[in-house]
This record gives sequence, C-alpha cells and structure tokens, in this order.
Amino acid sequence: MRKVNLTSLVLGSLAIMWLTSVLGTARAADNQAFDGAEHAFLARAMSDNAAQIAMAKLALQKSRNPQIVELANLIINERVALDQELANLAQGSIDRIALQQAALNNARMTALQSLNGDAFDKTFAGLLIRDHYQIISAYEAVTVGATHDALKTFAHNAVPALQGNLTVALSSLRSGGWRSAPHQQVALTGEADSHASKVPVYWESLSIVTAPW
Repeated sequence: MRKVNLTSLVLGSLAIMWLTSVLGTARAADNQAFDGAEHAFLARAMSDNAAQIAMAKLALQKSRNPQIVELANLIINERVALDQELANLAQGSIDRIALQQAALNNARMTALQSLNGDAFDKTFAGLLIRDHYQIISAYEAVTVGATHDALKTFAHNAVPALQGNLTVALSSLRSGGWRSAPHQQVALTGEADSHASKVPVYWESLSIVTAPW
C-alpha cells in the first residue's frame, strides 16, 4: 500500500510540474511584447481592415452587380473575423474606433460615394485588388521577419484568405470586360492631402498588377 501511495505521489507531482510548465509557457507567450515594426504592422493591418469593410458596406448600398455584391459580402465576413483576431493580439494598444472613423471619412470614400453603376463597380474592384496586393506583401513580410510567435502564426494563417479575396476581386473585374479610360479620373486615395494620387475610374484587367500606384 505504501508503495502505491508513493507512486501516486510521484506521478501527481510530475503532473503538477508539467501543468505548471505549460501554463508558464502560455503566459510567457501571451506576455511577449511587440517590437516597433510589429506594432506598426498591427496598426496598418487594422487600418486596412477598416478601409476594406467601409468600402464593401458602401458597395452593398450602391451596386446592383451580383458579383460585386458577393465580393463585398466576402470582404466584410473575412475582414471582420480578421480584425477581431488582430484586436485580440493588440490587446487595446490600437484605437479601432479611430481607424474606423478615418476609413469612413477620407477622400477615397468621398470619391466612391460620387460614383454609380459600372463606374462604381469597376473602381471598387480595382481598389480592392490594389489594396490586397499591398497588404498581402505586408503579411508575408511578417511571416518571415516577425519575432512575436503569435503574430507570426496569425499572419501565416491569414495570407490564404487574403489571396482568396484577391482572386475573387480579379475574377469580378475581368469578367466584366471593362476597359480603362485614362481621361476619366478621380482622386481615390486614403489620405486627403496635396499629394492625392489620381486613379482611373475604369480599369483594364491586365494592367492592374503593373499600374503605377
């Protein structure tokens, strides 16, 4: 009987030691700090989510194109989920409300508000494509260069969904057979300043990748 009790005591002690070690490791991971570049990425990714969601919600109000509506719903669903994960990582260090307000009140949204019909649909899809190329590159850089384990894992897991959104946006743009009309331009930039870039309202699918943003 004493031998059994001793064995149980040893096994119980080992179990407690293992559990303590696991919890300690988990706490260490939770408390792992972001460096400057990682925190900047969090802010950029959350800002991008806010911008994509704002544009997609506007598309649901303005577009009658089934493909554009489907794309907008996809963007909203994907980006809301993505933003919640980012918020969990940031733990309150980034003001999401301010980012959402900025996304609603900028020159790009004002310009989109002024468009209707095909002009809106083409520009919306084209902007999604441009934005996704840029943010996917940022996510991929994090998967390579980040030292924060949870952030690195998050970025790695998020890339396929973002690439899927990009594929759908490209398909929507190409299937419309839309052509570019360089003389019809509107300021479509995330920043309302004197350096606002001009982006064609009409897009040519094959020129998207090489367009001089």
